[in-house]
Amino acid sequence: MSSSDQADSSQDAANASDEQAQTKRTGELAYWSKRKDAEGVLENCWFESFYTEHFGLTRADYKDKRVLDIGCGPRGSLEWATMARERVGVDPLADDYLQLGAADHAMTYVAAGAESIPFEDQSFDIVCSFNSLDHVDDLEATIAETKRLTAVGGLLLVITDVHDRPTPQEPICFDWNVVERFAPEFALQSLRCHEKHGGGAYQSAEQGLFFNHADAHQRYGVLSARFIRVADPETDAPGDDIAEEVSAADIAEETPQTPDVADSTVGRLLTGLGERASASSRIKDAEAIAGRLLGGLRTRVQASVDGLSQRVPGRRGRHRRR
Repeated sequence: MSSSDQADSSQDAANASDEQAQTKRTGELAYWSKRKDAEGVLENCWFESFYTEHFGLTRADYKDKRVLDIGCGPRGSLEWATMARERVGVDPLADDYLQLGAADHAMTYVAAGAESIPFEDQSFDIVCSFNSLDHVDDLEATIAETKRLTAVGGLLLVITDVHDRPTPQEPICFDWNVVERFAPEFALQSLRCHEKHGGGAYQSAEQGLFFNHADAHQRYGVLSARFIRVADPETDAPGDDIAEEVSAADIAEETPQTPDVADSTVGRLLTGLGERASASSRIKDAEAIAGRLLGGLRTRVQASVDGLSQRVPGRRGRHRRR
């Protein structure tokens, strides 16, 4: 290929990328403008429960913490967290959202993509990505930013669609194994897998209809995961912080159907985390830790499944989207 042809090809690719970005931007703004027209004032009253009880946290866990919401949208997702030291929402459309009412919210909006967030390393104690991970342009760069920005000992909270059907607004596809991509810098503390219904990601996560992994037909699911940031094998001194016991009970409580399905699904994820973490010789006993977690998980899954018939279906979700 001649240099002229290469230049033309590069220009065509750049033009296509710009067109895709504009289509994505236009679609997102159209969606939020429609919601604003329908609601008058964009509601945010339900966010607190997702930041707290959904992940086994309380308001006290946010006291004096630096909190970041990646892909925050225009609803004012962190207004509830008045006890936090900092409340920052990052979104490529943040400047546009100011016209939709975001200027009145008690939090800071920063216009930036998830792939390049303008803050120093370890700037936040709690980093969240709710209904946004499949909206980014570059998944690996986004995950790298969560690792860079979360302080050692801090938390990462994720709620995301899991699907294989890219759309202009949701161009990134991944399966349940996406949690493995956060290792070894993050250790998985809890994992919930939900079926998705017409109400949206939040309603699906709230109602808690377990995803049936034994049903092989392709469909959307909703994943909720809580991670803790452990010592970075390259830049942080090794220590005992990786040895914090994760909540296998939280995982088992939301693991569906049968012990063998639960064991093979969640067990495979935790085993993968152990394998990746153990690849770094400076992380102490990473594989042994993952093994302990998996052993406890199997026991608790069996107990959870034994009582499954006694369980009460999840709460009814309020009518809302995104």
